Amino acid sequence: MKVLGIETSGLIGNIAVCDGNKVVASKSYGKNFSHGKEIISSLESLFNEIKWEASDIDLIAVSTGPGSYTGLRVGVTCAKTLSYGLGKPVIDVPTLDVLVDNVKDNSAKTICPVLDAKRKSVYACIYERSGNESRKSTDFLIISPDNLIDILPESTLIFGDGIAPYREIFTQKDLTIVEDEKLCIADAADVARLGMERYEQGIRCEINALAPLYLRKSEAEERLKESR
Repeated sequence: MKVLGIETSGLIGNIAVCDGNKVVASKSYGKNFSHGKEIISSLESLFNEIKWEASDIDLIAVSTGPGSYTGLRVGVTCAKTLSYGLGKPVIDVPTLDVLVDNVKDNSAKTICPVLDAKRKSVYACIYERSGNESRKSTDFLIISPDNLIDILPESTLIFGDGIAPYREIFTQKDLTIVEDEKLCIADAADVARLGMERYEQGIRCEINALAPLYLRKSEAEERLKESR
């Protein structure tokens, strides 16, 4: 199965084309959330490079968040447009599922990516690992660091950009804190691979139902609600 992976949840966007589990080509673009300006030209460049037509793709997988509100909107809109235009299926892949696969330490039995959600909260999800497989033991959370540390098992491996702002809280418990910026970058090739796995498991996503996983309203929306 030929899969296009789209990842726009963070500062730097990336796209990848995979044929089964083989990465055919990948490309990172821009910085500082320039997804809207560069994603289309990057896709065109990628397909020209490998001499494929967009219609050769069998499945479009997109990272849906949590993450940058604007970035996720760009990625999801691009995936939906391609799906409509090419008549190809699309599948949603939660960003935290992608990030937890960045941890290659198989000795870690419990893993929790922690992303800074601003406003004194973090995005998180606790995963239990058995061999190379990671399974969620919680829902995707938007939670205060104080409440998160209360539910984290001892020795949980935590990583992500949500740790540094709340270091004093997370060091109160016997946790394995890994500070590696590379672990915080979701890889579009992993988005493609996980998307293919989800699709082969029978999971489907209707185009009209595809939406970013925000977990809460934007700050602007919350201010508007308060003003009313």
